[in-house]
Amino acid sequence: MIKKILVPTDGSELAENAADFAIDMAKNSGASLIFLNVVDEVSPAFAYELESGASLDMTEIQRQRDLAAQDIVERLRKHAESAGLPARGMVTNGHPSEQILEVADRENASHIVIGSHGRRALAAAVLGNVTFNVIHGSKVPVTVIPRPK
Repeated sequence: MIKKILVPTDGSELAENAADFAIDMAKNSGASLIFLNVVDEVSPAFAYELESGASLDMTEIQRQRDLAAQDIVERLRKHAESAGLPARGMVTNGHPSEQILEVADRENASHIVIGSHGRRALAAAVLGNVTFNVIHGSKVPVTVIPRPK
């Protein structure tokens, strides 16, 4: 039985589609939702995520990424709650797939809904695919939402 759904999100369109799927799943199962954004370590390769005119000071970059992550999960939490579902948002720091699996265990998630690719598709091809690692490391079922055609 699905009681708690973990929904990792990076704010990409595909992650939004996964969140919508998870909200429908929660409506049908009576599950609660946890929206998770993992802020990975700051590197120059990801500086493009910042809004134009942002400082390249690493502390400022991290602060802006943390604020953006909070905004992402808060927006999804409100969306789920407007659908009458219990939901909360979480932001963690670290390696995305490791953090997703740790949060799933710690929060006793009974299911994970994740998009097949996010904003960092190019980095994932080089560094290892987060979704692939979650699928193969999870102790609970994982539903992968594919990229729309």
